Formats: sequence, C-alpha cells, structure tokens
Amino acid sequence: MKRPLIIRMGGLRAVARLGALLLLSVVLIASLPIMALWPFGRSHQPAVEIHDEAGIFYAETLTRDLEALRFREDVRVAVVSLPGDDIENLNDAVLEYARSQPGQPWISAERPDKWADGLIILAVAPDSRWIGCYFGEDIDPPLGRQQDIQNAAKPQLQRADWSGAMVTMGEDLADLIGRPGDGDPGLSHVLPGIAAIAGIVLLIGTLWVGLSARRLATAARRSYAQVTHDYETTELLAGTIPSDESHGAQVLERYRWFQQEYAHVTRGFLELGSPVGAQWFSHALRRRAKDLSKRAAYLDTLDDVIVNASALLTLSSTWQSAWANEQGPVLEDLQSLERLCNQVDNRATGVDTSKDREWVRGQKRQLDTMTTRLGAHQISPSHALDELDRIADETRSRAGQLTRAALDADTSPHAEERRRRYENSQNFGRVAVYTGNWSLGGGHGGYNPHSTIRLNPSSPASGAVTSGGGGFSGAGSASSFAPISDLVVGYSSASSYTPASSSGSSSFSGSSFSGGGGFSGGGFSGAGSSSRF
Repeated sequence: MKRPLIIRMGGLRAVARLGALLLLSVVLIASLPIMALWPFGRSHQPAVEIHDEAGIFYAETLTRDLEALRFREDVRVAVVSLPGDDIENLNDAVLEYARSQPGQPWISAERPDKWADGLIILAVAPDSRWIGCYFGEDIDPPLGRQQDIQNAAKPQLQRADWSGAMVTMGEDLADLIGRPGDGDPGLSHVLPGIAAIAGIVLLIGTLWVGLSARRLATAARRSYAQVTHDYETTELLAGTIPSDESHGAQVLERYRWFQQEYAHVTRGFLELGSPVGAQWFSHALRRRAKDLSKRAAYLDTLDDVIVNASALLTLSSTWQSAWANEQGPVLEDLQSLERLCNQVDNRATGVDTSKDREWVRGQKRQLDTMTTRLGAHQISPSHALDELDRIADETRSRAGQLTRAALDADTSPHAEERRRRYENSQNFGRVAVYTGNWSLGGGHGGYNPHSTIRLNPSSPASGAVTSGGGGFSGAGSASSFAPISDLVVGYSSASSYTPASSSGSSSFSGSSFSGGGGFSGGGFSGAGSSSRF
C-alpha cells in the first residue's frame, strides 16, 4: 500500500519546520527590494499650479508631465520661477512671493509660521542661480534628502532645461514621500540589506544542512557496509596478531575497542533509521549523521591497522606494503629535520648543521638496510618497529636542539622576541598531523598515517590505549609520535619576525552642502531648503 504523500515528504512536523524556515528566508530576502522600491500606494495624482514669473517654462507641457506623476498621498505641487539676479536668499524670496498671493493659500491657516499641509513648492531663480523646494509639515522630507533632490536636478538647470529639472525633482519626491522612514537610507537600504543577507545565509544554511546530512549519512553507510563486509576477515586476522609482542598487544587493545564501537555504531544506525524528504533538513539529524560518519570511518580505518599489523608481525606475503606504510611518519620527520637544516643555514646563524644532515642520510640508509634484513628474517618485526621508535625520538630531539641553538645564536635586536614567539608557538596546544607524503634523498613516497601500527595523532582509537607519561602507555608499546613539522614551522615564523613599520596617517576632507539660510523674516519656520547651481 502506497504511503500518504505527507509521510513520503517527511511527516507534517518536518515539512512545517522546513516550510517555516524557507518562508522566513524569502521574507528576509524580499525585504531589500521591497523597501528599496516600495511600490505601494502610488495612486494619487497631484494638483499642479505653475507660477512662471521669469518666463522660462513651457507651462502646458510641464503641467502635463507633473500631473502624470503618482504620489502615495494627496499633494499640491506649486512650481514658481522668480526673475532677477539680485536674489541673495531664495527662501525669503519664495516666502515673500507666497505672502503676496491672494488669500495666501500656500501658508497654513492654523499655523501661519508653516507651509500648508500637502503642499510642495518647487522654486527656481534662473538669473540668481538658485534652486529650492519647500513642504507642508505633514510631508517634510529630511534635509539631506532635500539636498539630494536638488543636486539631481542641477545638471539640467545648468543646461537651462528648466522644465526638465522641475520634473526630475517631482519624480524624486513622488518616490520619496510616503516611504517608511521618509526614504532614510538606513531604513530603506541598510537594514533591509542586512535582513536580506541574513535571509540568504538562512536559506543557504537550511539547504546545506539537508544536503550535507544526506551526504554524511551516505558516507557513513558506505564505511559501515565496508566494515561489515570485512568483519569476519578482520576478526580472523586479529587472531593472528601475537599478544605477547609489545606492538601487537597495543593493536589488540585497539581491536577490543573496535568490537565495542562496532556494536555502538550498529545501534546508531538503527536509531538514525531511514530519513526522507524534509526530515533531512534538521540540525539534530545532521549532527547524528556526522557522528556516525566519523565513527564508521574510524572503524573502516582501524580494520586496515589490523590488516597491516597481521601482515607485518607475521611477515605474511603483504608485509612489504605494511612496512613501507610504517616507515612513512619517520621518513616525513627526517624530511622535516632536513628542511630545518636548510632554514638554519639560510638565516646565516653560524650554527653548523652538517652533523644533522649526515645523521639524516645515515638513518635513511639504516631504514633501507632494515627492509633487507626483515626480508631475510635477520631481525624481527618487533625489533624493526622499536628501531622506528628510536629514530623518531632522536629526530625530535635533534630538531629541538638545532632550533634552540639557532635561536640562541641570533644576536639581532629582535632575538629575544623571536625566542619568545617560538616558545609560544610550541605551547599553543595545536596538534599537528602527518601529511602522508615524504621526499628525502632523491626518493619520495606516500602512506596512510591513519593505518600505521605505531600511534600518531591520526591513529584511530588511540584513546582506547591507557594514557600515561609523555605519550600513551598500556599493554605493549603505546608511545604516540607527533610530527616535528610544527617545530619547523614555529622556527621559520619566529626567526623571520621583524616589527611592522608604522604608517603615516591621512586626513579626509569633504565638501559641505551650500544652501541658503533659513527664513529671516516674521518668525516663519516652514520646512524647505535651497542651494545654488
């Protein structure tokens, strides 16, 4: 029987949660274009009157163009041109003209010190090079926006396109008046922009959660399926590892963790179930899938450790590849020591690195000899692994001694600070990991640091071996070896330190808006401003 659609989509609760997140994302993203354009309510045709005292307008055309505009509320648009090249204050000139009109319709009857409500005055004095705009108190835009409107019309005024300039101002005012926040950029662009970015982040994050949860669950099932397929073989190989051998005992301790963890991961997959549809878009489910993916990958890697340990410790037919993989971290550390020698020489500290270079070459030859002797059964695998431990210990010791000698030989004014920076880098607490690649003495190779018998920071289930002393200790050999690359990087950074030079400061200069003063007569304080063009 076919399941209901809502069940196949993930269930009502999961679908509702996903739908709410997507809807919120869309609302936040849409806030920017909505607030920036604000297309609502522009249905009011203005009443237009032209007072062309300077004789510069085409009255019929200007009236038609202004009446074609649509405002968000009822307004009167009065356009006035004033002649004369002796106007020093357009604000006063417009007020004087308004008071000369019969009945003074432009001035509020209730408040004679204000312009009438719903009134917009667009004024120009062509000979005195003034432009201004004035408003009733109910539609007064911020002064900064008034300046923007005047500035937008100035190119046309400078070309003597008087009517075009008035239409431009009218268009800007039609878009501005009635907007939330009076068109303040912070409310119309900045805050909606932040909301839109948050919406985009939420949308991308929601989709990412769903897609990554599905990907992680797929990877977890793939690793788990591989472990399950190889489980019996891994169990048989674990039985061949000698428990009375130190390195074998350490691997068997991790194998016991493997058995317990396999049971836990199996229960985890039962709890995960088979999510569908909107169920994938859950942070909780993604966290569970991520945890299972990591734990299943650890299991998949640890069974490679069992395979390598069985092959090397019993010298089976595949022991050479296991031994080559085991040498990888040691060869990578020897490469790092050689690189440290190069850096010390480049700093011209006077510290002799020739002995360390010769020692690196000698250890590379020693590893090649050990490979031959292992194949001839002249040394045991356990002894070979102990030799790797010895080389790793001495490599780190030599690198530390060389670094300290090079820093102590520094006699520059910055020597003390460089030593301090190096010590801080070593105490930072960051754990370096092996890269899985080495290049030394003309040879190079790759290996898998996760599948070595000897413990390193990438070893799975290293925490299953009882911790003690400077590394891990428990049944058998359980020292954990960290790469010396962090030591080399710390020296490189510290030894090249020089204080940053101070830079000069620069000052910012801008221009101010040049406009006419306020109304100087009669205590009038109506809204508006003017400026020269």
